[in-house]
Amino acid sequence: MILYYRYYSKLRRVKKSMANIADSYDNMVNNPQNDELGLFSNYNDILEETRRRIISHNCKCILDIGCGTGNLCGKLSDRYNVIGMDKNIEMLKKVQEKYGNMKCKVGSFLDEPFKENIADIVVSTYVLHGLNNEDKKIAVKNMIRYLKENGKIIIIDYMFFDSEEKEKYRQHFKELNKQDLWDFIDSKYYTNINEFKEYIAKLNYNIKIEHKVNFTWLVEITR
Repeated sequence: MILYYRYYSKLRRVKKSMANIADSYDNMVNNPQNDELGLFSNYNDILEETRRRIISHNCKCILDIGCGTGNLCGKLSDRYNVIGMDKNIEMLKKVQEKYGNMKCKVGSFLDEPFKENIADIVVSTYVLHGLNNEDKKIAVKNMIRYLKENGKIIIIDYMFFDSEEKEKYRQHFKELNKQDLWDFIDSKYYTNINEFKEYIAKLNYNIKIEHKVNFTWLVEITR
């Protein structure tokens, strides 16, 4: 059996056409039979809950950074002004195939905002763990710059509550003789929630955090 982490790494390195990466991504998140770590457990349920939160905010404009193939906000693009941003052009082409009303823009968290104060909601799902701690700070500041005065940031990503929890997981995988799985986790930048909360507080913003499943947490940031 091909383990999820190997498949994911292959997806990142694949030398086939980039269009195949977009197709493979959708197949991976919707059919995670090899997701031994449970990284995409309850994927569609979590996205649906996030859409409900977006709708309840009474928003007009949504910016989805790292939108992938539009799985989160594409379904809202018939009702709202939705801008999907991703650095992978082939992902954005797939968005346009699936959701003709969703606007697309090439870019990432770390780019200078193309326009400030434009979005009621800035959202990101399963992306932030690709950034180290310093880049995460830049990303959050840029997300804030996109927000309107009463806007909200929603982040779904892989996190540890604190360094002690991370160590417990490390020991757990070691005891299970699953060092390869732990090495995959440790190669990413799962957010330390306690440290993240302190950083958000320094920016004079409020933060609410909810554990969803396995390593997945949902974060809301507001003024």
